[in-house]
Amino acid sequence: MRLVHSLIVIGFAILLVACSDSPQQFDPDFRPKHRVAHFSSASSPLVLIDEAHNNFLTLSGRYKPFAQVLESDGFRVSPNDKAITENQLRQVDILVIANALDRNRQDWLPPYGEAFDDHEVEVLKSWILNGGSLFLVADHTPFPKAIDNLALALGFQFINGHVGNATFSKVNRSLAEHATTYNKEISQTIAEKSQPLFLQGINKPSPEILQVRSFGGSAFKAPEEAISLLNLGNGTTATEPKVPFQVNAETPKVPMSGWSQGAVLELGKGRVAVFSEGMMFSSQLVKSTGKAMGLRSVGAEQNEEFLLNIMRWLADS
Repeated sequence: MRLVHSLIVIGFAILLVACSDSPQQFDPDFRPKHRVAHFSSASSPLVLIDEAHNNFLTLSGRYKPFAQVLESDGFRVSPNDKAITENQLRQVDILVIANALDRNRQDWLPPYGEAFDDHEVEVLKSWILNGGSLFLVADHTPFPKAIDNLALALGFQFINGHVGNATFSKVNRSLAEHATTYNKEISQTIAEKSQPLFLQGINKPSPEILQVRSFGGSAFKAPEEAISLLNLGNGTTATEPKVPFQVNAETPKVPMSGWSQGAVLELGKGRVAVFSEGMMFSSQLVKSTGKAMGLRSVGAEQNEEFLLNIMRWLADS
């Protein structure tokens, strides 16, 4: 039992290094893959990245590589530092909310409040129903708790816990078939060159997203009308510590089979993409070790293509 306890503590100590505020910074050496931009200046959608709710992931901070990928494809990306209002969203095509918090925290200690007030939640849902698109990320505890009212209003139920790293693949069907996991542009290019439509190996151009990787996070149950893209399988568990990262042998574990780490939903005239892990769409540097995690990691070679497919789907392109 002592060995099991020690292994659990060591494992989550490593996770703490990866997720704690100080050593985790954006990767200054990250560069998007070379590509021809999908959008021209005339058709470029406006993406607003929320920074008004004590967000852990911001345009100038840990989500800078996220923004670089979008800009390389022709998206216009701007930060938001104001409360959510109807007027503010009027010209926005896609709103990104990534790891919002209830307050400017110096620690992870409870209690946890709501990042968005009820009026903002109402505004956001109405905007989506009328054609807006939302990209929502809530990572490990306490991030799901902070956006619980918004997630529930959209039909998503998060667990406020920790899930380990996961790899999702078309081979075992943990990665779903959907427009976001199929690249029409690459398919057309391959066809024009009279090459096979399917190429073995994720490091070669392929019309399909064959594999993506996540780096911990939490999980959620999606509404029936949603399509779960990243499906957790048998044997996957989540821990639910009372205080984030304070895990021991007595910490409750919850089976995660049938839960999701990524899903898409058409709601009214609008679209929603929800994910329970944020680093898979960025590249972040652990300063103490110099190790880059995320888009440049082994096993995540197609995460960047996956992100662009999601954003194009949200833009209805």
